[in-house]
Amino acid sequence: MAEEFTEEELRERVWEYLTPYRLDEEGPWQVINEAAGCAVTWVAPNGRAMGVWVSHAVIDGEVWVTTTGNRSKTRAWNKDPRTVAIFGGPRGSVTVLGDVDMSDDATDRTRFLNALYDRGEGEKTEEGRALFLKHMDSEGRVTGPIKAEKFITFDPFKLVR
Repeated sequence: MAEEFTEEELRERVWEYLTPYRLDEEGPWQVINEAAGCAVTWVAPNGRAMGVWVSHAVIDGEVWVTTTGNRSKTRAWNKDPRTVAIFGGPRGSVTVLGDVDMSDDATDRTRFLNALYDRGEGEKTEEGRALFLKHMDSEGRVTGPIKAEKFITFDPFKLVR
Protein backbone atom coordinates (compact mmCIF):
# COMPACT_ATOMS: atom_id res chain seq x y z
CA MET A 1 0.00 0.00 0.00
CA ALA A 2 1.44 3.39 -1.01
CA GLU A 3 2.11 5.92 1.72
CA GLU A 4 -0.12 9.01 1.58
CA PHE A 5 1.19 12.46 2.51
CA THR A 6 -0.45 15.77 3.26
CA GLU A 7 0.54 18.75 1.11
CA GLU A 8 2.71 20.05 3.95
CA GLU A 9 4.47 16.69 4.27
CA LEU A 10 5.04 16.64 0.52
CA ARG A 11 6.66 20.07 0.65
CA GLU A 12 9.04 18.78 3.30
CA ARG A 13 9.78 15.45 1.63
CA VAL A 14 9.77 16.11 -2.12
CA TRP A 15 12.39 18.55 -3.35
CA GLU A 16 10.70 18.68 -6.77
CA TYR A 17 7.66 20.47 -5.29
CA LEU A 18 8.16 23.78 -7.11
CA THR A 19 4.70 25.34 -7.12
CA PRO A 20 5.69 28.07 -4.62
CA TYR A 21 8.53 29.09 -6.98
CA ARG A 22 6.43 29.85 -10.06
CA LEU A 23 6.38 33.33 -11.57
CA ASP A 24 3.37 35.48 -10.75
CA GLU A 25 0.69 36.00 -13.41
CA GLU A 26 2.46 38.74 -15.41
CA GLY A 27 5.97 37.38 -14.86
CA PRO A 28 6.12 34.99 -17.84
CA TRP A 29 5.49 37.76 -20.38
CA GLN A 30 8.06 40.01 -18.69
CA VAL A 31 10.68 37.26 -19.04
CA ILE A 32 9.69 36.53 -22.66
CA ASN A 33 9.65 40.21 -23.67
CA GLU A 34 13.03 40.90 -22.04
CA ALA A 35 14.78 37.77 -23.38
CA ALA A 36 17.29 38.23 -26.22
CA GLY A 37 15.97 35.04 -27.81
CA CYS A 38 14.93 31.54 -26.89
CA ALA A 39 16.02 27.95 -27.30
CA VAL A 40 13.63 25.85 -29.38
CA THR A 41 13.59 22.07 -29.72
CA TRP A 42 12.63 19.35 -32.16
CA VAL A 43 13.34 15.65 -32.65
CA ALA A 44 15.82 14.66 -35.36
CA PRO A 45 15.06 11.71 -37.68
CA ASN A 46 17.39 9.52 -35.60
CA GLY A 47 15.32 10.27 -32.48
CA ARG A 48 17.85 12.63 -30.89
CA ALA A 49 16.45 15.69 -29.17
CA MET A 50 17.87 18.84 -30.72
CA GLY A 51 17.75 22.51 -29.80
CA VAL A 52 19.07 25.86 -30.99
CA TRP A 53 18.87 29.49 -30.00
CA VAL A 54 16.56 31.61 -32.19
CA SER A 55 15.17 35.12 -32.32
CA HIS A 56 11.58 35.63 -31.30
CA ALA A 57 8.90 38.31 -31.15
CA VAL A 58 5.58 38.54 -29.36
CA ILE A 59 2.67 39.19 -31.71
CA ASP A 60 -0.95 39.26 -30.53
CA GLY A 61 -0.05 37.53 -27.27
CA GLU A 62 1.83 34.66 -28.90
CA VAL A 63 5.52 33.85 -29.23
CA TRP A 64 6.60 33.86 -32.88
CA VAL A 65 9.84 32.41 -34.27
CA THR A 66 11.50 32.26 -37.66
CA THR A 67 13.69 29.88 -39.62
CA THR A 68 14.32 28.95 -43.23
CA GLY A 69 13.07 25.95 -45.17
CA ASN A 70 16.52 24.41 -45.58
CA ARG A 71 17.08 23.93 -41.82
CA SER A 72 16.73 20.57 -40.07
CA LYS A 73 14.38 22.06 -37.46
CA THR A 74 12.03 23.25 -40.21
CA ARG A 75 11.91 19.82 -41.83
CA ALA A 76 11.35 18.22 -38.42
CA TRP A 77 8.60 20.69 -37.45
CA ASN A 78 6.84 20.02 -40.77
CA LYS A 79 6.62 16.34 -39.74
CA ASP A 80 5.94 16.95 -36.03
CA PRO A 81 5.26 20.53 -34.88
CA ARG A 82 5.78 19.87 -31.17
CA THR A 83 8.39 22.13 -29.63
CA VAL A 84 9.64 23.54 -26.37
CA ALA A 85 10.79 27.16 -26.21
CA ILE A 86 12.95 28.14 -23.25
CA PHE A 87 13.46 31.73 -22.14
CA GLY A 88 15.64 32.98 -19.31
CA GLY A 89 16.79 36.16 -17.73
CA PRO A 90 17.32 37.88 -14.41
CA ARG A 91 13.59 37.72 -13.58
CA GLY A 92 13.42 33.94 -14.00
CA SER A 93 12.70 31.36 -16.63
CA VAL A 94 9.77 30.36 -18.82
CA THR A 95 9.37 27.10 -20.70
CA VAL A 96 6.64 27.10 -23.33
CA LEU A 97 5.30 23.73 -24.47
CA GLY A 98 3.34 23.79 -27.71
CA ASP A 99 3.16 23.33 -31.45
CA VAL A 100 4.90 25.63 -33.90
CA ASP A 101 2.80 26.74 -36.87
CA MET A 102 5.26 27.86 -39.57
CA SER A 103 4.11 29.58 -42.75
CA ASP A 104 5.69 31.30 -45.74
CA ASP A 105 2.93 33.95 -45.81
CA ALA A 106 4.63 37.21 -46.88
CA THR A 107 2.38 39.44 -44.76
CA ASP A 108 3.03 37.43 -41.61
CA ARG A 109 6.77 37.31 -42.38
CA THR A 110 6.96 41.11 -42.80
CA ARG A 111 4.94 41.65 -39.64
CA PHE A 112 7.26 39.34 -37.68
CA LEU A 113 10.43 40.90 -39.07
CA ASN A 114 9.20 44.40 -38.21
CA ALA A 115 8.37 43.24 -34.66
CA LEU A 116 11.82 41.66 -34.40
CA TYR A 117 13.50 44.86 -35.56
CA ASP A 118 11.45 46.93 -33.10
CA ARG A 119 12.50 44.79 -30.14
CA GLY A 120 16.20 45.01 -30.99
CA GLU A 121 18.69 47.26 -29.24
CA GLY A 122 19.88 50.57 -30.56
CA GLU A 123 18.46 53.52 -32.42
CA LYS A 124 15.65 52.73 -34.83
CA THR A 125 15.75 54.41 -38.24
CA GLU A 126 13.88 53.78 -41.46
CA GLU A 127 17.21 53.15 -43.19
CA GLY A 128 18.15 50.61 -40.52
CA ARG A 129 14.74 48.94 -40.83
CA ALA A 130 15.08 48.72 -44.62
CA LEU A 131 18.56 47.13 -44.34
CA PHE A 132 17.34 44.69 -41.68
CA LEU A 133 14.33 43.65 -43.76
CA LYS A 134 16.49 43.27 -46.89
CA HIS A 135 18.88 40.98 -44.99
CA MET A 136 16.29 38.92 -43.10
CA ASP A 137 13.57 38.58 -45.73
CA SER A 138 15.57 35.87 -47.44
CA GLU A 139 14.60 33.06 -49.80
CA GLY A 140 12.73 30.32 -47.99
CA ARG A 141 12.17 32.27 -44.75
CA VAL A 142 9.19 31.03 -42.77
CA THR A 143 7.72 32.32 -39.55
CA GLY A 144 4.87 31.59 -37.21
CA PRO A 145 3.58 31.31 -33.68
CA ILE A 146 4.16 28.67 -31.08
CA LYS A 147 0.63 27.61 -30.09
CA ALA A 148 1.26 27.31 -26.35
CA GLU A 149 -0.31 24.44 -24.46
CA LYS A 150 1.47 25.07 -21.17
CA PHE A 151 3.89 27.47 -19.49
CA ILE A 152 6.33 26.22 -16.87
CA THR A 153 7.88 29.08 -14.92
CA PHE A 154 10.45 29.65 -12.21
CA ASP A 155 11.03 32.73 -10.07
CA PRO A 156 14.56 32.64 -8.61
CA PHE A 157 13.69 35.38 -6.10
CA LYS A 158 11.16 33.11 -4.42
CA LEU A 159 13.80 30.43 -3.98
CA VAL A 160 15.92 32.51 -1.61
CA ARG A 161 13.05 33.68 0.57
